[in-house]
Amino acid sequence: MKLYIAILSAFTICLSACNDDFLDRKPVDQLTDATAFITYENFKTYSWGLYDYFGGYGGGTVQYPPYFTSQEYNSDNFSQTITNGQSNYATGNKVITAAAGGNSSMLVISGWNFGYVRRVNVMLEHVDNSGMDEKDKEHWRSVGLFFRALRYYDLIAAFGNVPWIERTLNINDTTALFAEQTDRTVVANNILRDLEWAESHIKPAGDGVNTVNVHVVRALLSRFGLFEGTWRKYHNLPDANKFLTASVTYSQKLLASFPAIMPNYDDVYNSEDLVGKPGIILCKQYVANTNINNNNASINPAITRFTASTNWPAGVPKGAVESFLCTDGKPISTSAVYEGDETMYDAFKNRDRRLYLNIIPPYRVRIKNPAQINAPGASDGLWEKDVNPDFGYYIDLMKALPGNVNKTLPVFAQSRDMKSGNVIPNVPHFSAFNRSLSNWYVAPQQNVAVPQMVSQLGYYFWKFYNRHPQDVATNNTQDCPLFRIEEVMLNYAEASYELGTFNQSVADQTINKLRVRANVAAMVVANINAGFDTQRDQTVDPVLWEIRRERRVELFGDGFRFNDLKRWKKGTYFNQYALGVKIDKADYGNVAGIEIDGGGTVGYVKYFNATNGWLDRYYLEPVPVQERVINPKLKQNPDWE
Repeated sequence: MKLYIAILSAFTICLSACNDDFLDRKPVDQLTDATAFITYENFKTYSWGLYDYFGGYGGGTVQYPPYFTSQEYNSDNFSQTITNGQSNYATGNKVITAAAGGNSSMLVISGWNFGYVRRVNVMLEHVDNSGMDEKDKEHWRSVGLFFRALRYYDLIAAFGNVPWIERTLNINDTTALFAEQTDRTVVANNILRDLEWAESHIKPAGDGVNTVNVHVVRALLSRFGLFEGTWRKYHNLPDANKFLTASVTYSQKLLASFPAIMPNYDDVYNSEDLVGKPGIILCKQYVANTNINNNNASINPAITRFTASTNWPAGVPKGAVESFLCTDGKPISTSAVYEGDETMYDAFKNRDRRLYLNIIPPYRVRIKNPAQINAPGASDGLWEKDVNPDFGYYIDLMKALPGNVNKTLPVFAQSRDMKSGNVIPNVPHFSAFNRSLSNWYVAPQQNVAVPQMVSQLGYYFWKFYNRHPQDVATNNTQDCPLFRIEEVMLNYAEASYELGTFNQSVADQTINKLRVRANVAAMVVANINAGFDTQRDQTVDPVLWEIRRERRVELFGDGFRFNDLKRWKKGTYFNQYALGVKIDKADYGNVAGIEIDGGGTVGYVKYFNATNGWLDRYYLEPVPVQERVINPKLKQNPDWE
């Protein structure tokens, strides 16, 4: 049976919810922090609950996965094309929330919530008085410091200045409970201090396979150092290089320890077992009927029908599709092999393989018996290739991709074995021209019905779609990568550039390793000049633009993009017009529900109107009203008053 992280025990819940009156009783027949934090195994058991902070593909105590898709809708990578689904950051409708968000059982990653910090501090405060030897004490102190740093990283990324709390507080700690925020610089320095201490004191192998170990700590140092260093550089705060140097230092250590990556990009996200695979530093494991990627909306509304499925409204704007390079290593604006975008078939020719594994390529098949098109349990025998060979080009291409078993065409709607079910006969597959599915899916939280596996823009995100057998419809068990060496490579490349040390050698250690897998020509740094990409943001250096492009593509859909845009101070990218694929409406029955930008019948599909909503105050989240009522010393972030 798989070992897996993120076990929330009743033991953990009991201790994290204790108040002082309860602790004073010290009952002999119940676990309390006075009797439970004695042995190594006590701390190990308690620590399992801390792993629940990794939301992964769903489950645990985290309401929104911290690095997977949740924030992609708040970026220029995704467009949630359902009624009222547009990002509030793009429309200028972001408002101050009344409550902090989250509670003792559900934690909103970007919420003003310090319950998790308290849980970690409970453990840290009992290390010294335990019965462990000094080496074991150092190890568990390191584990606690890692998890506290992880939470504070998300807090300062969201709010900037936040209270720094490194001990458990009770109702009598009025000075600490009603204090002002701690300056961001102090908090950031504390995070760096704690992680560096943990890196040098944690047991190198952790507590066994797939647990927090020295490599995981270094991975967080790599991630946090880049984030904080670039935030400071582009938001005019001091000491940017201090954090960038940390990112480079610990990234280099990891690159030496993880020299290889998985040969198939899709397997990083759609494997039943990631433990021990090349480049995987830490993953969240899922076990059938125990710890699963649950598709049940009542259990896990944030990612309903998220994995091994086609049932969620994730459209991709044209600009994001265009960010993928061509096979010659050049952008679409200057590539000799780009065939234009008169049709989706043209636009996908000769492109980075990651495009095909993130966004469904176009195709069209003929349904042998149209009367069965909505019949559940329909099999591969229901369809055949269209007489026009162009419509089958990507069916053949996907079959030919080395190692590809999950992303075959045509696509089937969700079924229990993912090898049968309703056939989607064509992509693009528009909501207004829904040819395959009669059942409709209610999008979580919006309470809006949308047809399954359809797009308003024509480009549809399917990175986590796979055809692994499932026992039941809600039992998906592919593992989720939490830290992997590819991200570290990108951190190293970008931080090196910001420190003035990026060169061909660094490119070869990082970006060019990723491009081999993507079937894209290597980056030649000397060839990148002002004319390399005519669509480049002219305020960004050409080499840095390409480094950032590689990050966007490799981590597409993983949830990094929103924070990337904020740390680069590029919130205005949200204001780009979210257009879709170019079509002739006659091919879709000239239905009224498909709208062409500028009117007419031929052109780029649009769904939302153009926006110009990004405001500079959005770089930091507002402190919730409730928190400032409780503690008047808390200051609101700039321009939110």
